[in-house]
Order: sequence, then C-alpha cells, then structure tokens
Amino acid sequence: MAKDNPKGTVVRRVKASSADSSAARTEEKAKKKIKKSDRTNKPAPFFLLRPIFAIGRYFRDSWRELRQVRWTNRRATWGLTLAVLAFCIFFAVLIMLSDWLFNWVMREVIL
Repeated sequence: MAKDNPKGTVVRRVKASSADSSAARTEEKAKKKIKKSDRTNKPAPFFLLRPIFAIGRYFRDSWRELRQVRWTNRRATWGLTLAVLAFCIFFAVLIMLSDWLFNWVMREVIL
C-alpha cells in the first residue's frame, strides 16, 4: 500500500509474510510453555497455607479481570436501562392482559 508523505516521497508499507508471523507465534508458544513449566517446578506451599494462597490468587485474578473491563458511557447506559424498563413494562402488561382473558374465559365456561 503506497501512501504520500507531506514531503512528497512515497512510503510503501509491506505486510509481514505468513512465514514470519507463524515463526513469531511458534516462538511465543515456546515462551509460554517455558513459563508454565517454571510454575510447575515451584514447591507446593504448606497444606495449611494453601487456602490463604488461593484467596490471594482469587483477588489478584479478579483485579486483573476488572482492569480489562471496558465500561460504557453514560448515554449508552441510560439507553440500555430504558430499553430494559420498556421490555419489563411491555411483558407485565402482556401477562396482565392474558391473565384477565383467561380469567374471563374460565368464568364463562364454568358459570
């Protein structure tokens, strides 16, 4: 893809070949395997301390997940809230009408 620079020269950007990217992916997988094997070589903690380590790991992982959350803006939040309320009202009215209809039909059939 060619792109003009403000100076008038043409800059060409070349995508990396699939061989380069597959080699990089293979290298990343190998690094991950090494990291996993490093974790497995650690000695297990004393059995009474395992729950404490598990709780600490839980909070650490929860904090990492919370940092990845992308919150919506105020306008989108209000729009979604109003949509939920509209659907709740619609279905409440639908259920009330069907309840009234079945009640009326049962009165006519039984009496």
